[in-house]
Amino acid sequence: MRRESDRAYFPEGMPLPRRDANSRRFWEACNEHRLLVQRCARCGVHRAPPKPVCGRCGSFEHDWSESCGRGRLFSYTIAHHSPHPVAAERLPYNIAVIELEDCGGALLLSNVVGCPNSALRVDLPVELIWEDRRDGQSLYRFRPVEGSTGSRASRQGGMT
Repeated sequence: MRRESDRAYFPEGMPLPRRDANSRRFWEACNEHRLLVQRCARCGVHRAPPKPVCGRCGSFEHDWSESCGRGRLFSYTIAHHSPHPVAAERLPYNIAVIELEDCGGALLLSNVVGCPNSALRVDLPVELIWEDRRDGQSLYRFRPVEGSTGSRASRQGGMT
């Protein structure tokens, strides 16, 4: 399910993600609410974030796979200190590593929204949602799949 989030995870004023030759297509696809994952054209391994060279075979050739946006919480931490003053308004916030169920299990760094940090647990099923920023850049976030944050979630924690 791909509904837009109703509020920004971070307040206005956070810097935009950096776009370069390797990531431009990725960020443009995000603005179309499409999650693309780079795939090596030689060996087929998926990689995220986009990089100029494959870490497995060294090839510079790549194409893109579109993800369905479902996955699981692979790992997470709760930030209690912010490297950016604007993000300090949001403390504490989660930093999540999401393992996609497709695209070779590529790992993406993001945030889990729509539930308290205390409900997070490793292996929590998540789905993609989009955060449309006022500056025009859409960001990918994840939320728990409905019904997946039962009482077990509050007893298990991630790395804090």
